[in-house]
Amino acid sequence: MTLRVAIVDDEKPARDRLKRLLAAMPDVALVGEAGDVASAVELIDRERPELCLLDVQIPGGDGFEVLRLVEHLPQVVFTTAFDHYAVRAFEVNSLDYLLKPVHRERLQNAVHRAQQARERGTGGVDAGTMQRLLEELRAQRAAPAPSRIPAKRGAKILLLDPADVIWFESEGELVHARTLDGRALVERPLGELEVLLAGSFFRIHRSYVVHLSKVGAIVPEDGGTYRVVMKDDAHTALPLSRRQAQKLREIIPW
Repeated sequence: MTLRVAIVDDEKPARDRLKRLLAAMPDVALVGEAGDVASAVELIDRERPELCLLDVQIPGGDGFEVLRLVEHLPQVVFTTAFDHYAVRAFEVNSLDYLLKPVHRERLQNAVHRAQQARERGTGGVDAGTMQRLLEELRAQRAAPAPSRIPAKRGAKILLLDPADVIWFESEGELVHARTLDGRALVERPLGELEVLLAGSFFRIHRSYVVHLSKVGAIVPEDGGTYRVVMKDDAHTALPLSRRQAQKLREIIPW
């Protein structure tokens, strides 16, 4: 029997990657995709998929709220850029928890687990499986950062050294890397870049991931908000969200 799957993620490149991976798997059919809580609930209750690949951080709330609001509760595999939601994810009986960028083999294993659960009429994972999956998450999180980031500038393919990138920015469905030479198109979602380059880079806003060593100043604004001034030629000021300002204070106290 074909496994009917829905994808919920607010970043189109992440959804596209999942769709490509699912398309290569036998007996799997994509029934729809959504990018926020409201559309996710509508999609799941309308299409009644057997499996949902669900991001944690989405507009309108989070993936856990989707599960609270739906009438039809499918099997769930969380796909996210952050490993600190993993225990909570397994507490709501999810089958797996995949860190972005999602690896083909890990997704195949999760889909296979969903197919087996459907045949058995069960859900979630046992304690032993949960412990093994958490250990795999820790090992994946400890993987070294990439030495080069592929990007495009016109017809040219660039291999950017992360040390040369001042910040990454998203504009709608596109993600660009900013360097002193200009900007180049990167075919990775910001969430994946945030994870891959954690430690050197920090996400200051939904649309920006900045190189911490290239932050020149943090400027307060009215209403308790801030701007991050970068060390590019124009001294560009980027928005710093309130939530991320609290996290940044833990890294760079001010």
